[in-house]
Amino acid sequence: MHSALQTFQTPVLKEWIDYNGHLNDAYYLVIFTKASDGLQEHLGLSLDHIKTTGETLFTVESHLSYIKEIGLGEIVTITTQVLETDNKRIRIFHRMFNEHNELLATVEMLFLSYNLLAKKVTNFSDLMMQSLSKITADQAHLLWPDSAGKGIALKRK
Repeated sequence: MHSALQTFQTPVLKEWIDYNGHLNDAYYLVIFTKASDGLQEHLGLSLDHIKTTGETLFTVESHLSYIKEIGLGEIVTITTQVLETDNKRIRIFHRMFNEHNELLATVEMLFLSYNLLAKKVTNFSDLMMQSLSKITADQAHLLWPDSAGKGIALKRK
């Protein structure tokens, strides 16, 4: 398994299985969203912090890649790598693995700092800037994911 931060783990539930007998594509994003919640918590954006300060993250872009099908009852683990940050944005890369450490899916996401009380995009608080500085330092040894920054395109002849 990749050595990035583990942010979520879950068994694949029956209601997530589609008519093809594997994890429905929509539930990959549900699982990755739960991992994003885990990252927020790790960074100090607890529910209490959000309610008190209004500081939260809004997802503004994502690119999901399905690599290997997933079946009912499989345990999936999500790891998260913070790729880059500035004063109001975080770009991250989630990876989904099975119990055999096989890569199943990835998603690259961009988040904006948003204040629910002010109802606008704002700069990160000092708490968040410190948390982001720490996690980027902790993950500095990780290699940049090969598929990060790649969009969708058909090869033109």
